[in-house]
Formats: sequence, C-alpha cells, structure tokens
Amino acid sequence: MFDRAWFPVSALLVLLLVPMQARADAKVLVELKGPSGSAVEGSVQLTKGEAKHRCTTDKAGRCELSGVAGGVYTVTVEQAGKPAPKEKSVVIPPSGEVKLIVNAS
Repeated sequence: MFDRAWFPVSALLVLLLVPMQARADAKVLVELKGPSGSAVEGSVQLTKGEAKHRCTTDKAGRCELSGVAGGVYTVTVEQAGKPAPKEKSVVIPPSGEVKLIVNAS
C-alpha cells in the first residue's frame, strides 16, 4: 500500500522534474528618425516567423510595442508617400524594456 508520508515528497519531485518555462516578454519603445535625425511619423513592424508586432508613431516619432517575445526580428518601416527602406534585423531580449531607434532612410 502507498505510504501517505511519501506523498508530499513525490509531489515535489514531480514539480521539479516537469520542465517549466517562464515567459516574460519585452516592451519595445520605438523611435523613428529621418535622415537628419529628426523624428518622423510612420509605422514600424517587427516580424519573426508568424509573430508580427506593429505600431504607428506619433508626431514625436515614438510608439510602443508590448508583449514581444525575445529573438531576432525583421524591422520594416512604412511612411506615407515614401519608398520602403531596406529591411533590418534586430535582436530583442527575452524580457525587460528596450529602446529601438529606427532610421527611416
């Protein structure tokens, strides 16, 4: 028969042996800059596989992305009436707050 004294110990072992993955996503503070370094309006998208995060900047060239999992992302910029610049790659850490300055040119 099962000895009840071992139940807490066996439950603890199960918890320790089951791999647990903590998920803490990053907050990305985006600044979009023009050729002269001044703020510009537009939209910025981070893409990693099927994951897409997009924000539209304000007049100060800023926007914010929340819940971005860590990894390597492709950055694309769109501005009204302007050709799209080359895509760039960035690395987002798995957690914390990141300031991403993107040149629109």
